[in-house]
Amino acid sequence: MANQKRKMQTAPPAANRNESDGSDYEVEWQVKPTPPKKVTKADLFPLPSQVERNLQKRTRGRKESSSDESDVEDAEGLPTLTTEQVAAILHTVKNNKRFVLMVNNLNFTTAKEEIEQHFDKAGRVKGVRIPKRRSSGFAFVEMLDPVGFQKAFLLDGSYLDGRKISVNLSESGNKKSEERIKLLMKKNIEIRKLRKKNRANAKAAEISLVPVANTTPKKPVLDKFLDKPKVKMLSMKEAKKARKQVSLKAKIKHMAKKGIKA
Repeated sequence: MANQKRKMQTAPPAANRNESDGSDYEVEWQVKPTPPKKVTKADLFPLPSQVERNLQKRTRGRKESSSDESDVEDAEGLPTLTTEQVAAILHTVKNNKRFVLMVNNLNFTTAKEEIEQHFDKAGRVKGVRIPKRRSSGFAFVEMLDPVGFQKAFLLDGSYLDGRKISVNLSESGNKKSEERIKLLMKKNIEIRKLRKKNRANAKAAEISLVPVANTTPKKPVLDKFLDKPKVKMLSMKEAKKARKQVSLKAKIKHMAKKGIKA
C-alpha cells in the first residue's frame, strides 16, 4: 500500500500535465524495453574469410579513389618539383632507375594509346600498364628519363577523356605490401606539400610543358641528290679555252714522263 501511495505522489494528474506541458501528445512515463536484435541472413550465413578480404580491398580502393578525387581539386595549377627535390625523392625509391607514376581517376574506357599521347606532353613515355582486375580507374605510366618524370607532375589535375586525373609517385613491381603502400602515400603527401611551397620558387615556376624555343637558327640539312648545286653551262669560247688548258696540261705531263723539261 505504501508503494502505491508513493507512485501516486510522483505521477502528477493528467489535467495538471496537459496544462503545464502545453503539448498535443501525452508523455509516456514508462520506459520502453530495448527490442531484441534482429538476426540477419549475414549472421546466419557468414561469408568465407577470403571473400571478406576481397570485399574489404574493393571498398578500400573506392575510398582511396574518392580521396584522390578530392585531392585533384587542390592540385590544379601547382608547379612541379625542382631537380634537387626529384633527386632526393628518387634516392628513397627502391628501384630508382625506373620512373613510374600512378594515374588515378581514369575512365574505364580510356585506352593505353590515349594515356601515352597525353603524357607525351611531358616527355617520352616508356610504357603504360593498365591492371586487368581493378576496383577503380587507374594506370601506371613509366617515363623514359627523369626530365619527363619531373614534368609529368604538371599533368596532375589535367583532363583526360573527360575526367580530371591525379598523378602520384609509384614504384615498379607487381606485389606490394601494406607497409610499402603506406610509405608511398606518405611520400605523395610530402610531394604535394613541396609543390605547394614551390609556388614562391623561381626554379620550379620556370619548368613548364611548353618547349623552350631556340633563338639560334638551325642549319638546313642538305640532301645529296635533291640539293646538289646546279652546274653552269659554258659558252662556246669558254669551252675552247677549257679544252686548250686541258691539252696543255696533258702535253706538259707527257713531256715530264719522257724527262723533257718544259
